Amino acid sequence: MAVETVLEHARRAFALKRYEQAVEYYATVLELQTKKHHEDAPEMADLYFSYGKALLENAISQASVLGKEPEASPQGDEEKRPGNGPILEFGGDGDGEDGDEDEDGEGIVDLLGQAGREPEESDDEDAGEEGEPEDDFNAAWEVFELARGIYEKGSDGDDRIKLKLADIYIALGDVSLETEKFDQAITDYSTGLALKVELLPTTSRQIAEAHYKLSMVLDLTSGRLSDAIVHAEKALESVLERIQELKDGLSGKLPPAPVAERGDKKGKGKGTPFLLLARDLVQNMSKIQMEGELQEMEGLKEDLALKVDELKTTPKAATETAPALAAKVLDQELNTNSIVVPGQPAVVRDLTSIVKKKKKPLETEGGAKRKGDDDDASPASKKAKLENDISS
Repeated sequence: MAVETVLEHARRAFALKRYEQAVEYYATVLELQTKKHHEDAPEMADLYFSYGKALLENAISQASVLGKEPEASPQGDEEKRPGNGPILEFGGDGDGEDGDEDEDGEGIVDLLGQAGREPEESDDEDAGEEGEPEDDFNAAWEVFELARGIYEKGSDGDDRIKLKLADIYIALGDVSLETEKFDQAITDYSTGLALKVELLPTTSRQIAEAHYKLSMVLDLTSGRLSDAIVHAEKALESVLERIQELKDGLSGKLPPAPVAERGDKKGKGKGTPFLLLARDLVQNMSKIQMEGELQEMEGLKEDLALKVDELKTTPKAATETAPALAAKVLDQELNTNSIVVPGQPAVVRDLTSIVKKKKKPLETEGGAKRKGDDDDASPASKKAKLENDISS
């Protein structure tokens, strides 16, 4: 079977959310392509990316079946992520399910709606078939890393490759978030976001997506709530700007779309952000498309506004240190003298009312006996004692 035919089957399976089939098809394509190209060849990067996304989605679906409650696939409108509420769908920038870019640079992948991964070699093609989700997540990471290495080598001066590199970092962040490696997810999301901000207009859904994902993982990280709020607000700002742009487009207030100079494949210059995702330009949309997206973005605006409010009302962590809290609990439970913790005021308790005093010891010689001593003697002993006293 020809590579193009198998690749088409893989794309269709992924679009239909048949991720296990997509993994198998992409594995076949990968095996065929490695016979023609070296594993580090530029021609392999997009295939690694597509294969990786299929592996990631397959791992998520498997974990869901096993009841592990992984992050929901970004494909859904409001599917649940562990401990962090619904994830929003920002898909819309660019087309193409598998990350392949056409000659005009269109079809840049929107990772918010298409997360996945690819194995490093054909030996891993069955990893998503019967393996554990953790194996698939690990395979996804390795494949995305292969693609990252290739894109980094070719990103110098080529903004389209740089945008693909940003997508890879977002995908790596997805894997880390799924496997609860939050510090690594923050690093990768931040890198991907920085690249996207450099290359795309703030009205791009990819900008909103990156801010939102970074907000999610920051919310799951101790001490980063304020940062989570900042990025959630920036995601909302991006959506609001997009809404205004769509309204201007419907009213005819937008200027004509910028035109790329012929032969400029590197995407250099100030107008680059608009040219990288030409299909996403409001000027290139029909009225029906603008109305449809406007309705969708209004829904996203409401969801993001709720998310921002939720983050702002999240109780702040206790200001007392853990040792101080432990000392307070012990002090309350045991009702003993307070435990002093450096930096915390000591609490002094009066314990005289509950401390039992020791009774005085008995006098061994010449001392008065306790009243109860005579009472405890038997009548016979008392009589003997009386007779002795009389006789004496």
